[in-house]
Amino acid sequence: MSDLITPMSIRVAVTLRVPQKISGGGLTAEALAADTNTDPDVLERILLHLVSVGVLTRDDGGLFGLTRIGDQLLVDNDMAVNPDFLDLNTVVGRAELSFVRLPDVVRSGDTVAYSAQYGTSFWDDLGKEPSSAVHFDQVMAEGMKKRVQAIAQSYDWEALGSVVDVGGGNGTLLAGLLRAHPSLRGTVIDRDADPATRTFRDAGVSDRAKALSGSFLEPLPPGAGGYVVSRIQSDWNDAHVRTILGHCADAAGARGRVIVVDEFAAEAGARTDSETDLRMLMYYGGKERTMEQVHELAADVGLSVRSLRRAADWTIMELSPTPGD
Repeated sequence: MSDLITPMSIRVAVTLRVPQKISGGGLTAEALAADTNTDPDVLERILLHLVSVGVLTRDDGGLFGLTRIGDQLLVDNDMAVNPDFLDLNTVVGRAELSFVRLPDVVRSGDTVAYSAQYGTSFWDDLGKEPSSAVHFDQVMAEGMKKRVQAIAQSYDWEALGSVVDVGGGNGTLLAGLLRAHPSLRGTVIDRDADPATRTFRDAGVSDRAKALSGSFLEPLPPGAGGYVVSRIQSDWNDAHVRTILGHCADAAGARGRVIVVDEFAAEAGARTDSETDLRMLMYYGGKERTMEQVHELAADVGLSVRSLRRAADWTIMELSPTPGD
């Protein structure tokens, strides 16, 4: 609890794929250094520290292996550890280093730590490296795959006729909705249309789905029955969330719906996910909002809650223009 030595040593080992390299049988520090193009003395000192804290083992022949704890660092582990958060070559692992700016953020209250660390925003940085963008979409899609069936079954999507998934990433949610509702049509709008286009093709729904490259911080194409905002509201500050919901409201018009699909923090009887909340702060300058806080932001742009439905551990919040606005 008192130093950064162990967590950074673990991150270096994961980034160098040390757990994978020694999982099938031990290797010496010299062999690992040659395989990872690193300094053998420095690498051995890192590995010896991980031995001292119970992550690795070292036998009398100098061969390093994994302990039960070390096994959790393998990509295909069945534990709660997500190696993507530890690998400094991944977009999430890189973003985690922004936490060194936490003292600045707690003093200022408005510093975006990622920008301070890297000189650019998380989203702009993501756009510079296609492989990082693909990886980020995959990470987001994994969480959605676990819930898409419940989301599709918990709301009458077909009654909307057509939906626009605003910031829909690689199209996992929309593809699931279209498979479950044969007459529904849909569009994904995100920074890059290609990943969603591939998802729709693989899912066999290309005849009813399309993907457009664009930004939800700009006006959206009007006329759809519903505008879906899923796992976006926590990624942005209040001003940006108002902008996103406002663009959705404008595009939906008087007859359309704005549908927020998310997991909300601090609901009655639920535990706030403090780790995710701090990540939203440090990566994007956002926050894990309560349902009431989203209600307030929606009201600021003339939207009110029409219905709430549970979908597994998430909530589907249907919004429509406030009468009289």
